[in-house]
Amino acid sequence: MSVWLMLNFSHPARAEKIDKIIAIVNSDVITEEELNVFAKLAAMEEDLSVYGKKPEEIKKALLDRLIEDRLILQEARQSGLKIDERLIDDRIKDVKEKAGSEVAFQEAMKAEGVNLIELKDKLRNQLMIYAIVQREVRSKVNVSPKEVTDYFGQHQDFFLTPETAVVDSIFVTTKEDLSKALAELSQGKDFAEVGRAYSKKSSLGSVGRGQLKKELEDFIFGLGVGQCSRPVAVEGGYYIFVVKERAAASTGSIDKVKNQIALRLEAEKMQDRMREWIESLKDKAYISLRE
Repeated sequence: MSVWLMLNFSHPARAEKIDKIIAIVNSDVITEEELNVFAKLAAMEEDLSVYGKKPEEIKKALLDRLIEDRLILQEARQSGLKIDERLIDDRIKDVKEKAGSEVAFQEAMKAEGVNLIELKDKLRNQLMIYAIVQREVRSKVNVSPKEVTDYFGQHQDFFLTPETAVVDSIFVTTKEDLSKALAELSQGKDFAEVGRAYSKKSSLGSVGRGQLKKELEDFIFGLGVGQCSRPVAVEGGYYIFVVKERAAASTGSIDKVKNQIALRLEAEKMQDRMREWIESLKDKAYISLRE
């Protein structure tokens, strides 16, 4: 297991290796090797934000993110943020547990060409970035009860529970079994008992509008409660249905979804605030891209 995959944090170029500088961010440099490692991590984690883009577009997007990470880390350092070393030790312990054993942990670090001091540096940087984002972004985002209520009122369709039905069904693959099942049902035998004897599929159970093919859905929701249907030919066989329960479409109570709405609004505000904050860091930074 890759240590860096677990950390999701690229490492700087090693001092003993000459590497091409591709960007300068204030007093720091970003190297081609860093970008390559970052690109590898994005591929390993199937990063959807770069999916479908051209290679040069992917390179630019990942470099932009590396520059933003570097700006955030610089801001954290300049603000005087300090990280409790016990938190770093706890993270090291977590990494070792994920690796499976001390031996596997050491082998993973050796394979990545990193030592414990470097690993602690990466973890410290990671925690500093988290702390500064908490302070400068998350702590300044607030969602009021009125915003939640307004959102609920403006997006009723999002919280609509569709019409539902609890359906017992019998599915047979031959006309012979269909005739036998219909004969027993006409004699008054219990629907579930006939289903156990002949059905090749489990009963449909609870279904809602939009879950089945329209023609089948319209047929089922056209039945009355307790009404046994005529046979319906479908691909591979025949269905017989009986609707046991019905429930009309309804809009959920705001009390049931208010936490969900608050989280959604908070995430949107966080994204906007994060974008504004990073742009402010860029505005006052010296950034130079090198070909």
